[in-house]
Amino acid sequence: MMSRFFTATTLLICTSAILLAAPKTTVTPGARTVVLAHNAYPDHGKYADRIDRAIASGTPVMIEEDLAWINGHSYIVHGAKNASPDDPTLETYFFPKIKPVMEQALRDGNKGNWPIVTLYLDIKNDPPEHLQYINHLLDQYNAWLTTAPKTGDPGQQSPLKFGPMMILVEDKQNDIKQRFFYDDVPAGGSIRVFGSYTKPVENPAHLPKLDFINSLVAVPMSQITTQKADNYHRWWGVDWAYVEKGGEEHHGVWGKEQVARLNEIVRYGHGLGYLMGFYCLDDFTAAENQGWEDEYNFGSISDVVPRWTAAIHAHADILSTDQYEVLAKQIRAR
Repeated sequence: MMSRFFTATTLLICTSAILLAAPKTTVTPGARTVVLAHNAYPDHGKYADRIDRAIASGTPVMIEEDLAWINGHSYIVHGAKNASPDDPTLETYFFPKIKPVMEQALRDGNKGNWPIVTLYLDIKNDPPEHLQYINHLLDQYNAWLTTAPKTGDPGQQSPLKFGPMMILVEDKQNDIKQRFFYDDVPAGGSIRVFGSYTKPVENPAHLPKLDFINSLVAVPMSQITTQKADNYHRWWGVDWAYVEKGGEEHHGVWGKEQVARLNEIVRYGHGLGYLMGFYCLDDFTAAENQGWEDEYNFGSISDVVPRWTAAIHAHADILSTDQYEVLAKQIRAR
């Protein structure tokens, strides 16, 4: 037990030393905190201003678009259920909305703040043809993209070639995103889409939902993963229930113990080389609800702000919320 402890501790110290020695960039873990605009797309024709709100909240910003492959087409929609041909797509909605921002960034040429937009593609289903479609679509936007050269050593992160946009996806057990976005890239080619640590199977013991949620706060981070960031896997999205018992919807009192756990999680992930993100932290009343989900709702600004503040102070890299403007002000203030 003692030898394992020292081995793990030495690994984190050495990894941290390497990160500190490397040139700092906007995507060095801990360098900046950005808003992740949760589900920034219309909901069956309603709330069509979400992406406009995300952009107006200020850059840098991360924007989430959920994608579902339905009858040979990729739609921006929360899930395949009740989807329709009128739902938006990356071609009809996201890229036209973001085009003026990208073109202005290229004209300005201020690469010191790039990427100013990070696109998080939450791919709900990934048959090969869906991932092929995404790759072909990205061919049109290569000039915008932050990329990295693929070398012979996947464990070594290549320096990023910065464009005004970066694209992230989340990798899960037994999915095929890595094959299409990394493995199939030839040596010397450009990685255009970057993955996450490989997310484990959720609730493998099949506990009742609330019991499972309550159990996460006691899980050691080293039990979740010891997988180090590499040339493809560069970020880690953490459910808030790992930070405090009950997560957002069933939270308790926020105090020193919870702050310490939050800092522990961020330090551990940064030690492995990941950008660390947390989702999704909201506060809204029923009257304020704009199609948001209760499972992410603290219900009070006095409850969510201390958690936002603690995450910013811990140097979390990504904070997800549906209240883009409010969190963006908190980040700028601190």
